Amino acid sequence: MYINLHSSLKEIIMMLIGMLIGSLMLSCLDSLYIQNVQTFQYFGKSGTGKVIAAEKNAVAFSAILSKDITVGGKEVVKYDSVLTNVGGSYNKSTGIFTAPFKGIYTISCSLLSSTSKYVNLDIMKNGKKLSIVFSASGINPHSAQTLQLLLNKGDRVWIQNHSRIKAILHDHGSYNLFSGVLITQI
Repeated sequence: MYINLHSSLKEIIMMLIGMLIGSLMLSCLDSLYIQNVQTFQYFGKSGTGKVIAAEKNAVAFSAILSKDITVGGKEVVKYDSVLTNVGGSYNKSTGIFTAPFKGIYTISCSLLSSTSKYVNLDIMKNGKKLSIVFSASGINPHSAQTLQLLLNKGDRVWIQNHSRIKAILHDHGSYNLFSGVLITQI
């Protein structure tokens, strides 16, 4: 009985930690966007948008999964629910962000996989793997990766399944996120 209680408590703690990390990451990204945004719209509980700031040549995008999806081997993840797309550089049909200006960008990816299988996602730039986001199997296996990248105008960045076999991604609380923001033009 002690082992089962201990195991359940551990699962609850892991779930709460995963929820906290996801919430903190989204909160930090929201703050960053507000500082460097052309026409950032904040979508609250009501779903209505309001303009928060305006800056020339600002770029910011944030997209999540609206439902559980299965991604084929080496397939690009298409984050279908776009929260922000200032500058229109993220294409939800392809899942690809194209840099409109040469500059330094922050690119982030968070991942929540199925509880039964681990998942590796690659952060890709122009066909080259830059980094891996790993989510282990188990209760609420959540992870995230953030990179600062020098991108040239026209460079393409996307997230893809690392494996040659399919992967299951969950939408639980918008944990699967792909986002980016232009920090400064060069």
